[in-house]
Amino acid sequence: MKFFNKKLSGKVGLPPGEIIYTGIETKPTNVQLYKYDQDSFESVDVSSISDINFEDDKVNWLNISGFENQNLISDIISSIEIHSLFAEDIFNMDHMPKFEEHEESILFVVKNYISSENKILQNHCSIYLKDNIVVSFQELPNDFLDKKIERISTGKGKARYKNADYMFFVLLDAFIDSYYSLFEEIREEISQLEESLLKSKKKNRINDIYDLNTRLTYIRKEIFPLRDALRKLQIDDVHFIEDENNIYFNDAIDHVNELIQFHESFGGLVRGLIDLNENNMNSNTNEVMKVLTIIASIFIPLSFIAGVYGMNFENMPELRWHYGYYFALGLMFIIAVGLLAYMKYKKWF
Repeated sequence: MKFFNKKLSGKVGLPPGEIIYTGIETKPTNVQLYKYDQDSFESVDVSSISDINFEDDKVNWLNISGFENQNLISDIISSIEIHSLFAEDIFNMDHMPKFEEHEESILFVVKNYISSENKILQNHCSIYLKDNIVVSFQELPNDFLDKKIERISTGKGKARYKNADYMFFVLLDAFIDSYYSLFEEIREEISQLEESLLKSKKKNRINDIYDLNTRLTYIRKEIFPLRDALRKLQIDDVHFIEDENNIYFNDAIDHVNELIQFHESFGGLVRGLIDLNENNMNSNTNEVMKVLTIIASIFIPLSFIAGVYGMNFENMPELRWHYGYYFALGLMFIIAVGLLAYMKYKKWF
């Protein structure tokens, strides 16, 4: 994942409720309307506002992915009468997770993660609930909710027998569960980095470690506000969420608390990787210094001998000796081998 690639000042100076897409690149818009009750399920492809026909006696789930067709999305927002401040949060890709209530409607902003071309992409999502209408907004088109749609269409699970507030939970729970896949990827990466640091101690992996630490930092920015938003939903006691469904939102808080524990434990492991990498680098430096010290220790006496026999005093006994040169070389060789043997005996290398 890449960070710091969005202009944070894009909304500076604009009035509250100004609807501006703050992402990097808009994706093609896909809109599907699902209408269901205990006895029936219907899926409608939406290409214009005229294709949308909500039925009062059914749960109506409108799933919007990709924000390229902003005219269509704006028409939908206007027809459902979504508050302008809600709409602003829906299009603000940098907005942290939050829960907001306005009159007879609520909005939950959350991030989820999807896999694409061996990459993990962050997806800005919003879930809107009003009466029997649920609207989900996703920045990136994907098949993330296909399994949920299949279960509802075949009548599996409880969604077909419950009201729209349960569908609101189902979507929220699906987005929260995507963090488990993300943390599974991070745990695997930590394991690989640890194995690499233990096996290849001469390779500096600090860039990979700090990249991982950066991701954890940004995930922290999302999961802690997510927990606060879920708690706010509980404290506010939203009256159009049935009491019997509160237990499901309690379970969602349990999941987020578990994710926070994963985050804290992974943070400790990453700090351990930083220490391990630093120890490896220090060990490599020490090895280099040891080799250089051994070489210097060997050449110090050899340099002394060369210096003595290089003085060329007239009365030096060995100066005119026929075997003097060979004697000096032999003496140097014996001293060098002797020092190496002594260092090996002492297990200095």
